Amino acid sequence: MLCCGAEKHQWEEHEVERAWLPRILRCFIVGENPGDKASQYFYEPPESYASDPVVVRRALLRGLHQHRLIREATLEAFRDAGFLFDHAIRCQLDSDTVSTERQKAMQYQCRSVEAPVHLGTWLATAKVVWVMGHLASNAVGNVTPDFPRKRRRISLPPFPGSIAPESRFFLSEYLSWRTESKAPRFCEAFLRFAREKGLADA
Repeated sequence: MLCCGAEKHQWEEHEVERAWLPRILRCFIVGENPGDKASQYFYEPPESYASDPVVVRRALLRGLHQHRLIREATLEAFRDAGFLFDHAIRCQLDSDTVSTERQKAMQYQCRSVEAPVHLGTWLATAKVVWVMGHLASNAVGNVTPDFPRKRRRISLPPFPGSIAPESRFFLSEYLSWRTESKAPRFCEAFLRFAREKGLADA
């Protein structure tokens, strides 16, 4: 590939569209990137969900299950509830590179997400979109005018939450080892947002 030299991204390698695409896409979640070449992929089911090594998957699935948005903390339940997860940057990158790109993304100047065409279909199709982190914000802002390219302090109120009244975009920090303890709060805020959009029971 021209972007990173890999033959395929993990999205294709793990056949996400065949195996993990929901029948009805209710919520599209955009994260940052899938980690480095040693990292396990989001859609690579762990040997045990009880000791899941992927922080974003572990924190997200447990938080959604805790708030009854999915029936159990598994990828199958995540898919069956209408969720799909992808990354702003599909390439596997080392943490220093991601950190540098994230700093640029805070000002909507990250060249790595200049034309994230892989997000277009799902952004257009999903009823709501959870934008997780600055890289995701930059990427989504480059795809759709419905997500204004505005600088936001996503670690402070009103986030996690809607970017504007009536918006279908929910914004939070990215779930990493730094923010994992905040996952229940993120998911609780998302539950309120989902109820407002008619995607969850009151």
